[in-house]
Amino acid sequence: MPHIIMRTTLRKVGNSRGVLLTKEIIDKLNIVDGQEIEVYLNDESPIVLKPTQLRKKKRPYLNLDLSAWEAQFKSAIKKGEKPEKDVFEGMGNKFDKSW
Repeated sequence: MPHIIMRTTLRKVGNSRGVLLTKEIIDKLNIVDGQEIEVYLNDESPIVLKPTQLRKKKRPYLNLDLSAWEAQFKSAIKKGEKPEKDVFEGMGNKFDKSW
């Protein structure tokens, strides 16, 4: 029988339940925050955690070159994408009224 590495409590997480893993277990599994973990149940061991391959997160490309914005807007409109509504449209404050 394997030795006990940690003892924890089942916790409510939204509509699900979860357990926290100790640093020792995280280091032993060589996993990082946000990494997927496969969970197996079998006859040999009550539960097996297996990390999946770590995938690099793709960062959205943000082009800050103002000269390219017009082309990007035209391309987005051609694809059927609509500009976001101005969140502050129709809103004012005392400063605006002083003009």
